[in-house]
Amino acid sequence: MSRSRQQVVRMLALVPYLQGNDGVPVNEVAAEFGVTPKVIRDDLRLLMYTGTGEYAGELIDFDLTALEQDGIVHIRDAEFMTRPLRISAREGIALIVALRTLRASASGPELSVIDSALAKLESAVGDTASAPVDVLLDEVDPVIHGEIVHALASGKRLQITYATATSDQQSDREVDPRRLFTEQGRLYLEAWCLRAEDLRFFRLDRVIAARATEVDAQDHDAKARDLSDGFFTVGEQTPYVLVDLHPRAHWLTEYYQVDLLEERRDGVWRAKIYGADWGWLRRLVLRNAGSVAVVEPESLRVRVIEEARVALQAYDEVVTSN
Repeated sequence: MSRSRQQVVRMLALVPYLQGNDGVPVNEVAAEFGVTPKVIRDDLRLLMYTGTGEYAGELIDFDLTALEQDGIVHIRDAEFMTRPLRISAREGIALIVALRTLRASASGPELSVIDSALAKLESAVGDTASAPVDVLLDEVDPVIHGEIVHALASGKRLQITYATATSDQQSDREVDPRRLFTEQGRLYLEAWCLRAEDLRFFRLDRVIAARATEVDAQDHDAKARDLSDGFFTVGEQTPYVLVDLHPRAHWLTEYYQVDLLEERRDGVWRAKIYGADWGWLRRLVLRNAGSVAVVEPESLRVRVIEEARVALQAYDEVVTSN
């Protein structure tokens, strides 16, 4: 889970916890949530911008004097958490955009359900939502997309030709499609791959060809993967690199799977960055050259230095020849 997502989950749990434990020491809160007191203090300051409006009494508040001088947490003006949910026009528009994004990967009966929900939300929000909102996804061949949607709707097996970016190879596969979904602006197909004998995710912009067969897709008794914690999950065998992140690279902790280990006074953060494979991790470091320094493993650090040296040498040769 990314650092920002961990913070959101923690903050959602913080409010009811503090409501039931008014006057709790901040050190005790930190121990309960498995973080440092500084992290809890930062969360509380951010929560003070959260509420149902913009004015006093509409925002969550804390007794800052008690917090700073005595290390005690007193929460105020958070009673709205127990009231029935009412959404503002701005929140309604955010839901409309999310549904339009979901519609881009939907198929079959899902479309009518989404369209019905969209119509109700757009009617409730009114003219505020009349301006068009473009949902931008990576471009996918409409013929391929249509064939995959057709296979899903008819329950048929697919034959696809798939390009793997990390190895620059194409492979022909037979898959039993399960669902389409979007993640970070891309369309994915979840399907049972007969060659791998397991569930796999296929990016639609990397599908070179697709054809629905006459063979019925099988269920394979495989449970769809839970993506609530993100598309990429970390396991015991997941590769990672230990790095020092300079301030210009702090944003990486918000977009990738990162364990933040230390925040030094000079602004450099030490962290573990996880990746699907070593090639992806190497490319990530090289793309952020000058802002990310590899600490471990030594083999990756040496390779990154060598590839950077070769790239700079090639650049110098081009400049000299001109």
